[in-house]
Amino acid sequence: MRWGKRRTGCEADGTKNEEAGKLPEGISLQHVSKRLGGVSVLNGINLHVEAGECAVLVGRNGSGKSTLLRTLAGFLVPDHGVVCQAIKEKKMYALDGLPRLPFTSGEYLWEMGRIRGIRPALLRQRINELSEFLFLGSALDQKLSLLSKGTLQKVNLIQAMLPGPDGLMLLDEPLSGLDLPAQEAVVTLLQQWKKQGTSIVTACHEPLFIERMADQVYVLQNGCVLRHWKRADLKELGEPIVHIQSLMKGSNMELLNTYSKLVEQKGVLQIHRHGEMHDRNEVVWDWKVERSTTDYVIHEIIAAGGSIVSVLQEESRVHMEHLLEGHHPADHRKKSATESASSHSRLDTMEGESP
Repeated sequence: MRWGKRRTGCEADGTKNEEAGKLPEGISLQHVSKRLGGVSVLNGINLHVEAGECAVLVGRNGSGKSTLLRTLAGFLVPDHGVVCQAIKEKKMYALDGLPRLPFTSGEYLWEMGRIRGIRPALLRQRINELSEFLFLGSALDQKLSLLSKGTLQKVNLIQAMLPGPDGLMLLDEPLSGLDLPAQEAVVTLLQQWKKQGTSIVTACHEPLFIERMADQVYVLQNGCVLRHWKRADLKELGEPIVHIQSLMKGSNMELLNTYSKLVEQKGVLQIHRHGEMHDRNEVVWDWKVERSTTDYVIHEIIAAGGSIVSVLQEESRVHMEHLLEGHHPADHRKKSATESASSHSRLDTMEGESP
């Protein structure tokens, strides 16, 4: 089997695909199967990712995610089926766990870049830019064997990103071990690369990554595609949730007026008053709001004389266990919405209290 843009890139077992010369831009697997050590690890996989799309593979351990990525990378040749590629030849791959080789981070990145044929001046620039973007810092001069898991993962991702956008990016659990700033940096950069036409296929179980990046989700089970969800299915989830904690001042009547104004605001999911601080006229309120409503709610809290205590990290609406079982992404949300309907329209702890 051969991989490439030409017609021969879609031949397997002597069978020619008559449409090979008119392939849509991207990469496809057609009925791909693979056995390793006498065990069937991929069974009739169909997958297509266009240029500028991100497909996320989810599944339990042993479901075939890493084998599928290695097949897309060309490290493994399918026993049956067809791999069709109609994108630029450039492939970038970050495996799950970089070996602790006897190099410093800088030496390793330099050698990987030179192997790929990147010119020295450009390679030096990219190493510096990506190291700064992912907060690698002084770890550039440290041996790989001495790095923490998170720092080693940063080096792993940087080596994959050295060629720059375009082509095919393959990532195996890219956010594993990363701190929150580095996770945000990786997602931001990949979003930019998608807009520049990079095709991304990744095994990842981070809900926020799925919500922000995925155009398709393939749920794998025992080497088969159990379910295939598209962006339209993910949009039914709604937006990620932001938690805000505030201090509100005033009498019960004033607080009730503020509450009545905001509780019906689109995107405000829940308001809960749960305690007092400093004196009886300063009360702690917790909010659950959709991401797009966050700025409005903060503005209204301050306008009402309140103050912001904290704005916590977004909470994803993707329920991973539900997704891994093959259920529609939005099914769990609909169930949760029904169960919490009564708490959406009242402020329970306000009743019976005096100013």
